Amino acid sequence: MKKIILLLSLIPSYYYSQVKTDLEVFGNSRGSVFEVTNNNIKQYPGIDGIPYLDENFHPITIEGYNKNLPSVRYNAYEDEMEFKVNNELQFVTKQNDLKFKYLDNGKVYFLTNYIYENKNINGYLVELVGTGKFKLYKKEKVQVIEYNNNVTNTYLKDKNPYFQKENDVYLVNNNGIYIKVPKNIKELTTLLNITNPKVVLDFTKQKNISLKKESDLILLFNFINSLE
Repeated sequence: MKKIILLLSLIPSYYYSQVKTDLEVFGNSRGSVFEVTNNNIKQYPGIDGIPYLDENFHPITIEGYNKNLPSVRYNAYEDEMEFKVNNELQFVTKQNDLKFKYLDNGKVYFLTNYIYENKNINGYLVELVGTGKFKLYKKEKVQVIEYNNNVTNTYLKDKNPYFQKENDVYLVNNNGIYIKVPKNIKELTTLLNITNPKVVLDFTKQKNISLKKESDLILLFNFINSLE
């Protein structure tokens, strides 16, 4: 009986040490961001849909980290990066100024502290233009839509709340300050204090640039950075 009790008491410590061994290679001099310490992974009973824009896990690289990293996916509702250990979900520990590059499609998530609409946010932005004076980012977000309890339509009253993608928000980093990209080209040149705004305006007309199109924004910001 004593042998059985001793064996059982060793199982949890063996399990933890095995997980620790598997993960300790993921760290760097600042420590690992893949610690198995999260106990706040949320479930979403009663909500239809998923909190992801892409529910697949992607292989990644992080500059300064071991190449043997777990695959991750972005939870756009929680603004958290997820990974799995022994088939259990964990959140990546948030350390500022880390870049998660998806190896299969080149997408880059930048984890940083930023101020947007007078709110201090520690979260992830998609890096669209990462070099030059003016860096361009995209904020992805998923929200929960709940039906109004006051509606008279019985069918709608019985429907579950559901996840829905919000419109992407494009932000420009101007000397550490994150500002929403305006809808008007002239406003943008004023916002960025462009030395020769006419050159930028002519470029947008020549290329038929729309500030609503992501590919056009990338083209425009690369051009603006080439002038600085």
